[in-house]
Amino acid sequence: MNRRRSSFAPGRFLLTLFAAAALTACGAAMGGAGANPPAPDAGSPAPSPSIASFTASSSRVFVGDRVQLTAVFTGSSASIEGLGAVESGQPIVTPSLSSARQFVLTVQGGGQEVQASLTVEVGYRDRIRQLDDAPVARSGHLAAALPEGSALLVGGYSSESLNVPDSDTTERFDPVTEKFSPGPALAFSALDQSFTVAIPLRTGFLLAGGGINSGIPLQTRSQLLSQTFDPAQQAFSRAGDLQVDQSLAGDGAATLLGDGRVLFTGGDATGSRNTELFDPDTRRWTAGPEMVVGRRAQTATLLRDGRVLIAGGIVCCSGGGFTTAAELYDPSTGTFRPTGSLGSARGFHRATLLRDGRVLVTGGFGKRDASGVQEPLGTEIYDPSTEQFSPAGALQVERVFHSQVLLTDGRVLVVGGGPVNASVDVGIPVTELFDPRTNQWTTGPTLDPAWFGVTATLLANGKVLLFGGEAQDGSPQPTALLYE
Repeated sequence: MNRRRSSFAPGRFLLTLFAAAALTACGAAMGGAGANPPAPDAGSPAPSPSIASFTASSSRVFVGDRVQLTAVFTGSSASIEGLGAVESGQPIVTPSLSSARQFVLTVQGGGQEVQASLTVEVGYRDRIRQLDDAPVARSGHLAAALPEGSALLVGGYSSESLNVPDSDTTERFDPVTEKFSPGPALAFSALDQSFTVAIPLRTGFLLAGGGINSGIPLQTRSQLLSQTFDPAQQAFSRAGDLQVDQSLAGDGAATLLGDGRVLFTGGDATGSRNTELFDPDTRRWTAGPEMVVGRRAQTATLLRDGRVLIAGGIVCCSGGGFTTAAELYDPSTGTFRPTGSLGSARGFHRATLLRDGRVLVTGGFGKRDASGVQEPLGTEIYDPSTEQFSPAGALQVERVFHSQVLLTDGRVLVVGGGPVNASVDVGIPVTELFDPRTNQWTTGPTLDPAWFGVTATLLANGKVLLFGGEAQDGSPQPTALLYE
């Protein structure tokens, strides 16, 4: 594989004019793009609106950058969609851009209206930049992006209490200052990997399952606990308890459905067929329909048509029994049915919905050969139109417990995790990028330092926060980096 230096696609800078009515003087008005058109005499009728120019300081920028827009026009009023009113010749600065964006200028006057549009392309530098360490080191934590653009790092094993494996503290990352600050306390402790699952809601997010010690003071099995985060209140609160006694809640999978409910599947040590549904309005869990195949360590991906793809997992025993079986949940009928099978049996893998509606599946544990070495696992893509999986190439490094993020340019970033045949938890420094337009993998920038269990969170500005993890001695790490 060739190291990718930059993914910046050729930019386009479009200027398009639209008239709401016939403008007989439009051609003359468009002249003199560098200066403001002369104002009309006080007693003359209002002139027809016209646009001399609509330009950006740059037609191509990187994620997180801002652009200065300048419009030169004649008319009684003008505005840029999403930015507000503008004056002729006076520049206006956009917010930070996370992806390609079209800006539409509308000028009104004399009962008429004209428009111009331009597109600013936004891409990635394809680099990882190290930030100052966070005040609190974490491993086994969870991470969630918040609506206002920040990220919240939740629970886990922290440097605040090195003798306690799970914590109830959080810290917030501000993408503007690129600094961390204390966040709101959890309702009870949380711990990733076989304990807690984080699921986005329409407002805030849900944590299903608690940390190792969370159930003791609440006199409830920690696996049954759930809590929600309310962005308006900036607080966590306990929600209803799960109804099915899953012994390993974190090995289940949860999906936000189109109607705002959450579907939770699997999670039992032997692979459960049980499912549950969380209603954010009542904050309660109710039993759902049974899956076709009982499993844990599977993936659950919401498709564009509202169905949920359940793929792979472990069907029996804690040390093996990986399956190729996949099935679809249809919320309109409340039923599961089989669909095309994976090409390779796998569990603890990752799945990402691509922009074109297909699903990319990577990594995980799989079957082992006679010597005990895991058989190589390629990546696969599920096509909902055919309900079949097909090969999508091989990762440069086979990995498990990694993070997989859909970038704002449509590519997928695979980062972190550990080698599937390693005897200790070792971080993987190699990152990889999948481009659905070419169905090709390329090597991304090096993760350095590379800790096992680093989390990857897509921020509102398009950058990806890479945080924490553990060293080989098991100690939590405060490392913070940005993929940009």
